[in-house]
Amino acid sequence: MKNDSLEEKILDILTVDARISNREVGRLLNVSDVTIGKRLKAMQRSGAIRITALVNPQALGLNCAAFVRLKTAPEMARKIAMSAAALKEVPFVSLTGGPHNVVTLAVVEDRQALADLVHQHFRRWKGIYSLETHELISSPKHRLDVVRIVDHDQKRPAP
Repeated sequence: MKNDSLEEKILDILTVDARISNREVGRLLNVSDVTIGKRLKAMQRSGAIRITALVNPQALGLNCAAFVRLKTAPEMARKIAMSAAALKEVPFVSLTGGPHNVVTLAVVEDRQALADLVHQHFRRWKGIYSLETHELISSPKHRLDVVRIVDHDQKRPAP
């Protein structure tokens, strides 16, 4: 679904404050709250947006994040990716091209928890040829309003 100008403006406002009412969005854009509601419903039905809450990991004591990049046997990549996806400490897993065919993001309490995760899980899985861990020091850009929406029932991106 390609968003039009009004939908882009709605999304710009919701990106700043997702709890704002349709009435207030309508007032800011000089359109009715019914129009805002219809546009939001259409964007949700098409899969273009999903209204959800974002969690601040640091507020939950999760102060260490790292990319864990895995070079796996090609026939094992999907199974390894699904095993990583089952870990609560891993909010992101991707099958990729290039030398590392599985890339994950681990979010844990501290470096010791990261080491434990790597040694108690990743390093024990069959089919991993090599593993690299890259701790995130800072993120000059991290757009949370642009993330891949996944259909959790089918375990793949929504259409």
